[in-house]
Amino acid sequence: MGKRGLRPVKMGERRYLYLFLIPLIMIITLFLLVPLIFVLRDSLLSQGRLSLANYYAIFTKRLYLSSFKTSLLLSLTTTAIGTLIGIPLSYVIYRRGPRAQDLLLSLTSIPLVFSGLVVGFSFIVILGSSGFITLILKKLFNINPVEFSAFLFTWKGLVIAYLYFLIPRMILTMTAAWASFDWNLLDAALSLGASYTLTFRKVILPAIAPSVIAGSSLLFAVSMGAFGTAFALTGTGVNIVPLLIYTHISEVGIELGRADALAILLTLLTTSIVMIYERLFVRRSTRV
Repeated sequence: MGKRGLRPVKMGERRYLYLFLIPLIMIITLFLLVPLIFVLRDSLLSQGRLSLANYYAIFTKRLYLSSFKTSLLLSLTTTAIGTLIGIPLSYVIYRRGPRAQDLLLSLTSIPLVFSGLVVGFSFIVILGSSGFITLILKKLFNINPVEFSAFLFTWKGLVIAYLYFLIPRMILTMTAAWASFDWNLLDAALSLGASYTLTFRKVILPAIAPSVIAGSSLLFAVSMGAFGTAFALTGTGVNIVPLLIYTHISEVGIELGRADALAILLTLLTTSIVMIYERLFVRRSTRV
């Protein structure tokens, strides 16, 4: 008995399928495009007049340039570490039995449920100067709790806290990739005499590359825009763009135009880097 192919969609049916995109288009328009347009408009206003003063200040003051540099460094670091840790962990989870896999994936999803503020405060409870892990280490190794926990409220602490909710995203993305991979190709390559290195480079890597690219892009975008965890841990002590935007819209000093310009530049920078990254590596993966 032959396999039945999928019936091609006719032109008239295709028009009806487009109707299902209307809710998605409405959501994107109302909650993404419209707010972004208003933010862009306000960023181009200075004292009620059309001006590039807000953008000029950002590109000429060291405070703003330093914030973008720190945000990029933080995001690239967490993305690289999260990707390197998430890929092997996802493979280990995939290789478990169905029950163990379902349990592990459910546990992996838990960090994604909590807000950034909750994650930040949980790390303070765990690794702060009075955190239970810190107190255990004090009792066992006689460490100074204040000196030990000082890193948590710096750039290094943000790296650890961000990985808490970035690694699960990579695991979930890559577990689906392992599940859709045709393992018969691996057996065929090995049976034909290919080495494990060559098999990985020619068979496995091209197959999982799109998922790795998608997962790492997601990690980078989330890290660039993360606010709650950074605010809970460091307040405004670390100079990253989301926290700098907060300082401009807080009651201490309201500069909405400057905050809007920072938001627009953060959006453009993150989107541009993700698009360039995906295009470059997708082309490379297709050539492998």
